[in-house]
Amino acid sequence: MESEELRRISEALLTIHNAKVSNGDRRQAQEFLDAIKAEDEAPLWGYRLAIHDPPRPDQIRHFGLSLLYHAIMHQYPTYDFSKQVALRNWVVELATAISPNDAYYLKEKLAALWVAVAKRSWGAKPGEWNDMDEELVRLWNLSPSARDLSISILRTLFEDVFILDDPLAGKRSSALSAQCIEILTDENILLNMYQTRDEAIRRLRFGCEGWLVRWSRLLGECLDRGVVDTETEGFAIKVLQGLKTCLVWAFPSAIREAELLNRISQALTINNVKVRIWATDCLHILFTRTFSDDDDFRAVIGAVFLPAGIATLSQVFASIKIEVDDLDEDSYILLKKMVEMIVGLGEYLSVSDGNKNCLPPEADLKGYLELVLATTQHESLIISGLSLQFWCSILRVEELASRQEVADLLPRLLELTAHRSIRYERVETHTVTKKFLDIDFDSMPEVHAFLGNYRRFIDDIARLVVCRMPVDSMLWLDMRLDKFFSSWHGWHSNGSPVALQKDPLFLVAYAQFSMVDAALRGISRWKGWYQEPDKNIILLSLNPIIERFCDRMLSMNVTDPVLLRKQIQTLVQFAPLMTDVSQTMFRVLERVLQACTFEYQPNIPDEDVELIRDLRNKCSTELNRLAYLMPNALMQIYPDLERIINEIIGSHRLSDHEVVSFLSFLLVVSQRSDASNKAECFAKIVDPVLNSWTDEATMKGLSQLPWFMERVGIVEIAKYFRDRGVDANTDLLATPMDDTGRLLKTRLKDQWAALFPIRATRIFIQYTIEKLDHSSEEFQNLLSLWKPRVQPILPHILQLLAQIEAYNNPENWEDLPLEVRSFVRDSCAERFWQVGISLQSRDEFVEDNVKAAQTLRDFADSLGHMLRYTREYAFLALGSITQLESTLYEIPAIGTALWRALAGQPQGITLHAWKHLVAFVVRPVVRNCPPELREVFFPDFLPAMLTQLEGVIGARWDELMRRGLIGQVEEDDVLSDEMMDEYLLRQFSNVVDRLLIDLVGPLTVTGTPGGIDVNGNDKLDSSSVDLRTYVLTHPVVLGPFLTLCTRLFMVRDTRCSYSCALILRQIVPLMIGQYAEVDDYLCDVVMPACLTVLADVYFADVAGEASYVLTMIYTVLRGKYDRPFRKMQQVLSGVASDDIIALEREFASVKTLRQQRGVMLEFLTLLKAVPDGPEGEVARRIAKVRKEREKEGKNRQAWAVTRKVAEQHEAVDNVLEEGGLTNLFGNED
Repeated sequence: MESEELRRISEALLTIHNAKVSNGDRRQAQEFLDAIKAEDEAPLWGYRLAIHDPPRPDQIRHFGLSLLYHAIMHQYPTYDFSKQVALRNWVVELATAISPNDAYYLKEKLAALWVAVAKRSWGAKPGEWNDMDEELVRLWNLSPSARDLSISILRTLFEDVFILDDPLAGKRSSALSAQCIEILTDENILLNMYQTRDEAIRRLRFGCEGWLVRWSRLLGECLDRGVVDTETEGFAIKVLQGLKTCLVWAFPSAIREAELLNRISQALTINNVKVRIWATDCLHILFTRTFSDDDDFRAVIGAVFLPAGIATLSQVFASIKIEVDDLDEDSYILLKKMVEMIVGLGEYLSVSDGNKNCLPPEADLKGYLELVLATTQHESLIISGLSLQFWCSILRVEELASRQEVADLLPRLLELTAHRSIRYERVETHTVTKKFLDIDFDSMPEVHAFLGNYRRFIDDIARLVVCRMPVDSMLWLDMRLDKFFSSWHGWHSNGSPVALQKDPLFLVAYAQFSMVDAALRGISRWKGWYQEPDKNIILLSLNPIIERFCDRMLSMNVTDPVLLRKQIQTLVQFAPLMTDVSQTMFRVLERVLQACTFEYQPNIPDEDVELIRDLRNKCSTELNRLAYLMPNALMQIYPDLERIINEIIGSHRLSDHEVVSFLSFLLVVSQRSDASNKAECFAKIVDPVLNSWTDEATMKGLSQLPWFMERVGIVEIAKYFRDRGVDANTDLLATPMDDTGRLLKTRLKDQWAALFPIRATRIFIQYTIEKLDHSSEEFQNLLSLWKPRVQPILPHILQLLAQIEAYNNPENWEDLPLEVRSFVRDSCAERFWQVGISLQSRDEFVEDNVKAAQTLRDFADSLGHMLRYTREYAFLALGSITQLESTLYEIPAIGTALWRALAGQPQGITLHAWKHLVAFVVRPVVRNCPPELREVFFPDFLPAMLTQLEGVIGARWDELMRRGLIGQVEEDDVLSDEMMDEYLLRQFSNVVDRLLIDLVGPLTVTGTPGGIDVNGNDKLDSSSVDLRTYVLTHPVVLGPFLTLCTRLFMVRDTRCSYSCALILRQIVPLMIGQYAEVDDYLCDVVMPACLTVLADVYFADVAGEASYVLTMIYTVLRGKYDRPFRKMQQVLSGVASDDIIALEREFASVKTLRQQRGVMLEFLTLLKAVPDGPEGEVARRIAKVRKEREKEGKNRQAWAVTRKVAEQHEAVDNVLEEGGLTNLFGNED
């Protein structure tokens, strides 16, 4: 019978792997094989299939191992002792019979099987597999193949116990970690370290020699033979892979005893790239681990920093030759890892109190810094970028930056930053650096993200170097600038116009200004930092240099809009450095004003118009920056400024937006200065704007939707359409605009620009209060001016939002004429271009919009853009008002009114609008609510808001899931729309996720000592704690919060789901047992949600945190009542009561939450309630190897990815003029 079953299994497997077999036969064979796994005899059949005799194809033997694996995973605890021993013996026998010809995946599967048994039974009970170490030593001595397998087994075991978050290893973490240390370490070392040892653990080892010594000896033998053949190379790599898993936790004395530093260092110098890569990995781990004993530290790290050690590292680095035109990928990977390892050693230069270990006096600091500088100078920016953070850190630490070895490198560092300030993404010539970028990145967005980050570091290094040597740096830069702009290699004279932007010299010129900008900020830092007695003497030398530098910059007649913008930004940096109100600064102000009014030349291309518009907008921001930098100086000439600006405004050469920027300049000058007439200046600028909220036309337009539609021009547009014969079926995109339409469009655009004063309101509030301490007299004075003015206009701002939402609501279009209804629908359509999603290129998208501007659809596009723009500024205005302390929050019933205005008509709110609504209004409203008004405001606002957001999130994700996989959509245009919807939904979901974090404070992984804040903060501030306490102690808020959090926890967005799992893990211990309704919800909803997440392979990255939440809820509430017991039975249909009782006994037998989680996951695995994946643990390991390989390719993108994540979190805070605000109020240390 057994042979018959083996034959049927073999035939089924051959059927599955036969490409000529029909799908039906293949499906039937697969069903048969799946059923086989549940048979009682499956382990025996697996063993029979896996043995060598008789010979069988590898896929059949692999399936046999899979049957054994399935039995271990799902049935092992149910077997009696004799069956467990039989299963274990089969695994050992199969491992012993390994042969050189066996496939790699069979060996890895065998290693995983061995470890799966070891985690369950090795040393678990007296007499239960106490001779595993002896079995491994027998494998080691049996044959080369068996020796290879023994290393794989130990590597896999060490990974599971010490590196991976393996739940089963976690369940026995204390025992397994002690046992691993026992067999790894030489017994003499253990005798010296411990006076007494656990005899039960000691008996698990075989012989006095530990595996660290065996591995080291084998590595030495391989290196002595020169790694010249495949077998030697394989063993060297295998040993290094094993060492990589244990160097971080092995005793340093054992590492020294095994002479591993010497042998791994020797491996770094041989002529085999693959071995060198693994050796570099091992050294990196060894060099970045902790050393508690000074002798160990000196023997490992101290030895590396000695002149001989640094010389060896320098030689190895220099020996790695990379030819960009004939790139060897392995060598490039080696170079990256080598540089990471070299830079990682910089951690030991720290002189902080927290650094217990000190380098020896004879350490070659100069040689090490020279080596790091050599890596920074590499032509690959990926390689160069790995050390930039190192230099920023060194130059910020006074004890290090003041060392002579560092000072000697500063001129070369400054020169390097000057060369690397180029905008490489715009370089068209095929330089070596450009070729490396082409190799390192697959798309331009990745290149832009990486280079943006690279330049930020370069800029910071330049700034810090100038701060250390201000006079010499400025003289060098002055000479460099003069040489470039006055030589043939720059432009023939200072007064000549800049060449076209594609000219390579344009990029060099732009980089010159960038360097000057960084240097000036370095001087500003020096002025605040340097407090030595000779400061005034240095200033006497420095001030004339700065003044001369500024004069030189002013003498350059730059006419290219992009370069002129950079010149203006650089000139403004001189403001805080001028010693008095000099004539030079007035020339700077004059130049800024000229740039703000840069003329549009007639008949220029649209692209040039956009460049000039961007120049004027950016320079308006710089004008306001000047107001912040020198308000008192400018206040001395305030009447003249007021007159000049009124003349400019009266010339009608400015757009409405530009007028607001000029007025805000005057407002900031007056309010940030020490003038005595602040209130008078404030009223003169602000009151005319705010009074327009209450003029008759505005109030009428905001009173009802019909009047609002008339005010925005719908009536005029409808009349024009009727005159043109446009009806509901007319294709507006195919109907050209005539002269009458162009005149109407121009008039409407002028009308729209000043339709509602929302932008000016927002800008005035934000610019006056930004970055002011709320306890300062300056802020309190502004608050007294703003509060009585803002409260009366708040209802009008809310009315404006309500009318825009009503306009977008299709239910309000029913009474409109058909042609008007069609037009309104078109005006509400949002059109986006998104890299990687839109089928068009960006240029095609822009071209289509330019063409649309010549047709009647431009009316709909322009009106829709104006309304969306107005809504965004209304959102931003409300966000700014929340910073005015109680101004908003003390208004009676404002919470209800605010949410009704924001989301009272959700039918027309798009995902894009929802995202901005939450980011610009809801999050600031929550964060800025004064603690004393939370009890008044939050009950009206939070429950309604959280409930509605949960409804929107749920409905949109349900709709997305109903539509199915996007890849199944066939039409390209539909595909792009589907992808855009999903993209926007994910963005919206992530913004809501950030809102939840606002409500409960930054997330910490509480399982770690002291907690690790995933947001980068060291601890919760008092405001976050108070807000979290409010949420958790008010059931009316906690209920909707939990509902929304649980909904986001289950959406198919791993980042959202993981974040919500962290939220639940953080707050469950704080709220469990406090409210009966909350406890019931945790049992009835959150527990099943956790089980659903754990059962879905999509949520593999979330499973770890979800299992913690599930375990916490069950173990705590089970002590209160039996509801968790019943719910577990209900969700896991078919589970017997006795099984759950056995689970609870297991819970009681372990101490820590991690161990309890291991018990829970083992229980669910036995029930098949969590997925093993296609090949269980082997697949997980193969996936891990693949991820490591992918990491080599993606290492080059690390900065790009990091920046993208940060930008996604904050991107919604940077639209409209937010970028300008960021520039205005940026912080630097």
